[in-house]
Amino acid sequence: MSSAVPRPRVNVWVTRTEPGATALATALGAAGHAVLKAPVLEIRPLPFERVRGPFDIGLFLSMHGARIAAAELAGEARALFSVGRRTRSALRALGFDAAVPDVETAEGLLEALGDVAGKRILIVTGVGGRNLLADALQDRGANVTRLDAYVRYPLTPDVDAETVAVIVTSSGDGLRHAERVWSAAGGDPGVPVLAPSARVAAIGAELGFRSVHDCGGAGPEAVLRVLGRFEFE
Repeated sequence: MSSAVPRPRVNVWVTRTEPGATALATALGAAGHAVLKAPVLEIRPLPFERVRGPFDIGLFLSMHGARIAAAELAGEARALFSVGRRTRSALRALGFDAAVPDVETAEGLLEALGDVAGKRILIVTGVGGRNLLADALQDRGANVTRLDAYVRYPLTPDVDAETVAVIVTSSGDGLRHAERVWSAAGGDPGVPVLAPSARVAAIGAELGFRSVHDCGGAGPEAVLRVLGRFEFE
């Protein structure tokens, strides 16, 4: 009489894009968590024409934009800002430094930039990213150039919902795709979802998730801090 093969124990589903997915999964595994690393989006670079500066300010809104475009574009700006520390690290790896706002969001960048009237500003981001920052800077009198350096391509990983206890997301777009995968797998909408910000947490609630938690950041430290509130089998 053969015995049933036990299901693999997976507690935390990491949905974010690479290379952040591997970095986060490694940190969670080192902390003792069982992890399913299954991104729901893939970053694909786009061809772009090099814009000519000088720009007064260059804004990099993601580590993907930094990795793909900084070598060509960062030198065109007199001052650089990154939306967060992970993006700054990607810029530093290429030989550039950038300021980081106290609140690591587009709204935090707006507050940090202050008066931008008459300044030329380059925003490096991806297709489909929010226009909040560009629109607000233009309203303040800045001359804004937006460059889309990449596109997020949706993936449909194979997820066994019965083995997942927590979902970790890093963006609103990623959470929308994760919800589609989760729903198709018959997942419980009551599963805890860890979001990087209040904005993404609100998107989770709109999608029907009933237990969404704002980690106050997307890095391993922020995720581990909130994961510490849960007990796992």
